[in-house]
Amino acid sequence: MNPTPSVYEEPARKLTVLDHADVLVIGGGPGGIGAAVAAARNGARTILLERFGSFGGTWTSGILSAIMPFPFVRGIFSEVIEGLKARLSWRQWTWRDVTTYGEGGTYDTEGAKRVLDALVLDAGVIPYFFTQFAEVIRTGNRLDGVIVESKEGRQVIWAKQIIDASGDGDVCARAGVPFEIGREFDGATQPMTMIFKMAGVDTEVAQAYQKEDPDFKRACQLAKQRGELTAPQEGILTSPNPRKGEWNFNTTRILGRDATKVGDVTAAMIEARRQVEGTATFVRKYVPGFENAVVSETAPHIGVRESRRIAADYTVTADDIIQVTSFEDCIARGDWYIDIHNPTGAGTKHIHPPAGKWYEIPYRSIRARGIDNLLIASRCIDSTHEAHAAIRITPQVMAIGQGAGTAAALCVKQGLDSTRQLDPALLRKTLRNQGAFV
Repeated sequence: MNPTPSVYEEPARKLTVLDHADVLVIGGGPGGIGAAVAAARNGARTILLERFGSFGGTWTSGILSAIMPFPFVRGIFSEVIEGLKARLSWRQWTWRDVTTYGEGGTYDTEGAKRVLDALVLDAGVIPYFFTQFAEVIRTGNRLDGVIVESKEGRQVIWAKQIIDASGDGDVCARAGVPFEIGREFDGATQPMTMIFKMAGVDTEVAQAYQKEDPDFKRACQLAKQRGELTAPQEGILTSPNPRKGEWNFNTTRILGRDATKVGDVTAAMIEARRQVEGTATFVRKYVPGFENAVVSETAPHIGVRESRRIAADYTVTADDIIQVTSFEDCIARGDWYIDIHNPTGAGTKHIHPPAGKWYEIPYRSIRARGIDNLLIASRCIDSTHEAHAAIRITPQVMAIGQGAGTAAALCVKQGLDSTRQLDPALLRKTLRNQGAFV
């Protein structure tokens, strides 16, 4: 019997063309939705690829269920919040002190799916669900299109402008754009988390207890002392959802796994469900109001805080966040602080920008290095490990996406050879006219 070879050479074959686009957006999470809707509204024939069966990414397939404060994010993101409110799928936060950094809330993930469906389709975006990006087609410094995989097999989509909204920077990585992963000194990334929901909670009782023991930290310490809680967490991050008696939990912590490796993601999913079970057992025993609660849903996909950070024309730094650096090519603003979940154990590090002020994300930080028609519209824009921990919050990612989609459409409209030729003043004026806060 011949030994199994370590490399297989796939035979050459002709691929059919699935479609063609002015602007192709890969990934239907918050950044991808912002990019696709903006590009279509600015006149571009826009295609949006999504590997799952709903738009929203971490909002829906990750059942995130909570949106952090967003006082300086408007535009398309504001339309999402208004849509959730109209469907009675939004619950404003009233139980936390959010006076310093603005208001946030929780949302119903099923309602969010319908809001996002309508937003994408009403803009005239052409969607493809269950379509996985596989490879780029590159000529010199340009991408001519991509190869995708679906039930129809391996096919091609041609595009004039491409936006990587994959979260992990998959398109940029396959195109040969340099990237970094994790902390500078050891490459460790922030832990992954599986969001889960519990139903049957007595919310009034649970909230009353939460005021006495925020994040259930005292209860966690007691359970750990008895060996009944083993997950590497110092507290339980949880909040009530719009549905009566339903709470979401953002508290599992998966250490030492690389979100770009399929084996690591597989192991992370299994370990996360073990932690979910342990956490549910803990709250039923120690937290008033949860005595009869059950786990009603675990996320179909684990939440990833950090993976690749793609090299662009500018690296956003921690100083830019803390000192709220102003950029003449600003495409998005935010105020969420540097929020680093310990990559190697319990604990979370917070570094705050000045209260009431915003930091800015420059256009040059989303132009993929070495490629003329590739932009980034997700958490993996060019930034340091520390700055990334602030930028990654979903409202800001959607604002970055709106900037990317608008830029791509303007490049097509003007017939520009490179995204670097686009006038930042025109981009900012267009964004402002369409409701963005830049």
